[in-house]
Amino acid sequence: MIVEISIPELTQYPNGFPSHWLNIIFLGNRPDEYKIHAIITTYVRLVEGAYAHYKNARRLVQAVWSNHNSVAIGSHNLSAIYFEDCINSMHRAVLCMKRIRSNREVPADLRNMFPDTPHFTKDAIANRIREIRDAIQHMDKYVLKGEIPEGKSFMLTATGPETPVLASDQPNQTLKRIDRLTIGDAEVLFTELVAWLHEMGKCAELISKYERP
Repeated sequence: MIVEISIPELTQYPNGFPSHWLNIIFLGNRPDEYKIHAIITTYVRLVEGAYAHYKNARRLVQAVWSNHNSVAIGSHNLSAIYFEDCINSMHRAVLCMKRIRSNREVPADLRNMFPDTPHFTKDAIANRIREIRDAIQHMDKYVLKGEIPEGKSFMLTATGPETPVLASDQPNQTLKRIDRLTIGDAEVLFTELVAWLHEMGKCAELISKYERP
């Protein structure tokens, strides 16, 4: 079997959003209302966490498939944990951003920093993130009840389709493309996940540039 790892790298914001922490800790540049400060800071913190979890998981998946001398079960299992934490943080970040944009107590100049409704807060994407998060949350219940069918993924696993390689010098050879996450009946492509993370990061960057009037 030939393995092709198609997990895009997250290259933006390698250090998170340090300007946000500089602003609120050292410059005191934050909204007057503590509850507003709490929600925007929670959003930035969750996006930073989602980025870190994704990067760690990606590194571990690469370690699993690049190790030809042994089966890296530990790396495989830990990558699932990191991806699950990534999805959970993304779901919470969606809820925070929705609240930031809808709460009229958030200063108008801060809300207006987002000229368009972020795509990840719209139902088409927000619901998919929530469905995957729900599948993760509920999977333990199905495992404990013994309701997991044979071969069904019970943890968030990096996987993908396996197709025949049509080459006369490699009979019965197949290509395994690692391009998605699956758990139960839910799945998401890595290209989708990275697109959503990029947009979340852009919103966190805007927040980190906020200057109190």
